[in-house]
Amino acid sequence: MNFTELLARLPRVVTAAEMAAIDRFTIDALGLPGRVLMENAGRAVFEVLRARFQPISDKRAAVFCGKGNNGGDGFVIARLLNEAGVRCDTFLLGEKHELRDDVLANLLLLEKLGYALRTLRAEEALPDFSQYDFLVDALLGTGVRGPLQDLLAEAVQHLNASGCPLVAVDLPTGMNADTGAIEGPCVRAQITVTFGARKQGLLFSPAREHVGELHVADIGFPAIAHHMAAGQTYLLHGKSMSHWLPERAPEAFKNRVGQILVVAGSRGFGGAARLAANAALRAGAGLVVLAAPESLLTALEASTAEVIKLPLPEHEGIITNTAFDLLAERLAWAQVIALGPGLGTSLAAKELVSNVLRTFTGLVVLDADGINVLAGETETLRASTSRIILTPHPGELKRLLINEPTLLADSPIETARRAAKELGHVLVLKGAPTVIGLPSEEVLINSTGNAGMATAGSGDVLTGLIAGLAGQGLAPAKAASLGVFLHGLAGDRARDHLGIWSMLASDILNHVPQAFLQIANTK
Repeated sequence: MNFTELLARLPRVVTAAEMAAIDRFTIDALGLPGRVLMENAGRAVFEVLRARFQPISDKRAAVFCGKGNNGGDGFVIARLLNEAGVRCDTFLLGEKHELRDDVLANLLLLEKLGYALRTLRAEEALPDFSQYDFLVDALLGTGVRGPLQDLLAEAVQHLNASGCPLVAVDLPTGMNADTGAIEGPCVRAQITVTFGARKQGLLFSPAREHVGELHVADIGFPAIAHHMAAGQTYLLHGKSMSHWLPERAPEAFKNRVGQILVVAGSRGFGGAARLAANAALRAGAGLVVLAAPESLLTALEASTAEVIKLPLPEHEGIITNTAFDLLAERLAWAQVIALGPGLGTSLAAKELVSNVLRTFTGLVVLDADGINVLAGETETLRASTSRIILTPHPGELKRLLINEPTLLADSPIETARRAAKELGHVLVLKGAPTVIGLPSEEVLINSTGNAGMATAGSGDVLTGLIAGLAGQGLAPAKAASLGVFLHGLAGDRARDHLGIWSMLASDILNHVPQAFLQIANTK
């Protein structure tokens, strides 16, 4: 399956503007009435509520509606709850005469059926919300910019303090749909039902801590609307990831499934070399050679038994400027080089990294000190004969781009998109979540991983996994994406066994086989 086909199987992630364009295209170009979409949206939330709060007919609920389309969805939800026997109160933050079109039509229908509406005004005290079994937030949708003000801010604070389960319609009121920023009060939902596609902000902190359990509801936007109006941002997620795994022929042998050279380590950082080399093997590589300062290799022998060792000349645990000469033979042998974990930032390390990028024609996974030694020298990357996968965390990327600050954006998505395009290489921007930017401007957001992975050495494991996958014939974009997903999934398996407090990078590595099997068995 080619990369375009793989992308087509992934869920889209959209900005507020892209979602609005999808909505407009569906209504204006395709002729599907907005009233139908609003009805579908409200019904989707109702079905989640009915499944979660069984038996729903004996519950008491309140729906809080704003003046826009999000409020219109809320009126549909309130109608359906009342029709199902729920004692449901409906509150409007605003005045009835301010409503328009489909929003007003759904309010009038609610009233024609005999279900009362209460208008909340600034001069009135907010009611006691703790009497309800659950609350529905249909106040604001994707248009939030800046902190909530006045009655809206007070209402959100009151909702959060109620102690009742909160269900957010499309996204929690108070968050930025594009960045996940929260500048004031924000609904802290137990469940969020979003429509059509995930909004970017739902996936990033601090907003994602307010989302709770996320449901993505299909409310009738045709596939062509996503194709015509959505951007190039995708989520690495779900069953489709089984199609990303490298294939292995029955007659395969070690020289045909990846020859990986790991250049890593310095005094005090031998663990980085160990983790990266072992991770490349765990990813399925047939042969891994670890090139490291000679004094480190004796201590590493037992913990990297399956790895071939190549001692590099050193001075007090730091490679010297003759190290590259010893690598020359292995450069011709290697298909992939994992370069940089724990290598140090000496002048000799910088010279070695520059020489590899100048002469090696295979794939380089450039991590940690391999990036740090190139701070401000992006031309070295642009001029390289290698195909490169860069794996920086935000601080490393900022140092690399110190002379090109325009490539840094407010959001990780746009930063990864800009930097990958301008540098001409795949960029893995590590974070929570990690995002992968491609030179062709697609961005992939990872859905796996957890806070327990914020531990020393976790990035070294990722470097080795990506290198090992690339050595099995996966193209850079595919190897980087699968490596990130697999890394996070192994971290999730480790968390399930150990909790987030006691995880080590080696625990992530030890759970890689389980992660592979989970992906392979999810069809």
